[in-house]
Amino acid sequence: MRRLVFTIIICFLTASAFAQEIDSTAFKALDAKIAEYVATLEPEPLEVKERECDFMIENTSDSLLRQYVAIKLYDHYLNSPVMGDEAVSIHLTDAWFVPAKVKFQSEAELMNARVYADFNRQSLLGCQAPELTLFSTDSVATQVRFERYSVLYFYDTDCSKCKMESVFLKPLLNRKNYPIDFYAVYAGVNKGSWLKWIGDKFNVTASETRMINLWDPEVSSDFQMKYGVLNTPKMFLVAPGGRIVGRGMDHRALEQLLDLYLSQDDYEYGGAETTALFDNLFKSYGDTLEAADILHAADLVKSRTLDKGDTLFFKHLEGDLLYYLSNHKGEAWNAGALDFVNEYILSRPEIWRSSDDTVKVVGLAEMMNDLLSRTPVGTRLPKDFPIPGWNKFRKKGGWLIFHDSGCHVCEAELQALDSLQSDLPKRSRAKVLEVETGKLFNAHPEVMNIVLDTFDLSSMPYIIKIGKDGLVERKYVTFLK
Repeated sequence: MRRLVFTIIICFLTASAFAQEIDSTAFKALDAKIAEYVATLEPEPLEVKERECDFMIENTSDSLLRQYVAIKLYDHYLNSPVMGDEAVSIHLTDAWFVPAKVKFQSEAELMNARVYADFNRQSLLGCQAPELTLFSTDSVATQVRFERYSVLYFYDTDCSKCKMESVFLKPLLNRKNYPIDFYAVYAGVNKGSWLKWIGDKFNVTASETRMINLWDPEVSSDFQMKYGVLNTPKMFLVAPGGRIVGRGMDHRALEQLLDLYLSQDDYEYGGAETTALFDNLFKSYGDTLEAADILHAADLVKSRTLDKGDTLFFKHLEGDLLYYLSNHKGEAWNAGALDFVNEYILSRPEIWRSSDDTVKVVGLAEMMNDLLSRTPVGTRLPKDFPIPGWNKFRKKGGWLIFHDSGCHVCEAELQALDSLQSDLPKRSRAKVLEVETGKLFNAHPEVMNIVLDTFDLSSMPYIIKIGKDGLVERKYVTFLK
């Protein structure tokens, strides 16, 4: 609908005798529609905003109107109060103004747009923070590292806005005692003025906040280009691992973001809301669910969170998915869960690094990996296993079923298998080796310990399809429809 309304307005204006002669009232109507259009886009991700801006410009055929619309959009996103929206203005520069598909009103405006784009494209939201090696007060080269949440604050001692911002930053950091690294980067060259500033304004005493004062008087690090420091103050928030999650902030925005990101230890995984979310997601697969579908869901979460620079939301949703998978059993579920814990939890120590992560997420992932990795598909059962009839069964293959008395699901699975077998000719029926775990434990606890180390008996029954010579063909099988 929003596209339709915009197109109608453009068609009306283009249909006028000469677009150049359209009066100011008509342009005011167009301004209102553009404002209405971009307002509806405000909650959308950046790629949607970029695509919609391209649509608006492409569908304005008259050259004067196209220029008018493109510049209006550029100005809006360049000055938008929404954090990160400036990326859209850079997109418009690259896609429309630099190739001269649309022209600014002067070469000076184009040059300013190009300079802004070149000085800011490396430090947009979601980008990996560019590497920096700066210098301490005693001239020691110091590499900026993003091992925990870090703030990059570029300032100048002659900057009035910097002085005002620093008045608020010092008490904020002392009061909140954030467990962060605060890199205060002096952008000037007057060492005496810098040292006085540090003593007066950045003598932060918070025990958890690490204050690192740095500068680069020779600009050998190219920090101005890498972080768009065309003026000061300039402040960024960087997540552990180096993803930029905040830029263009003042002390109020910094406090809001740090309170949000550092509150993650209070998060309880596996809540009803996300369980319902994953129920709806996986319901669409029905009986066709495959292990790859679970990784696809995890990839989708990553594309909407971590790839956009939101590490916290990524951890919450992927942690919720881990808990969700831990409560679902079956061939596809378990195979997908094994791939998931390895790709999204255990191989990402830079993400899951807090003590809370270790207790709530990594520990569960390690336990699931241990259980799900036992007796993998494609391997062979051990020879001479201490269970009666083992070697004969292993040679010919069939169904290996671990179950327990009093387990209603176990009884239902065995009855379902009997029903399936009864429909087949006797010579076509698979061999079945049943192991009743309760009896085995009571009679031979030492053997049961070996069984528990070899197979995942965390959920009963445990049914495995075995081929000839003990080849494991399937795991976590169910006969129930």
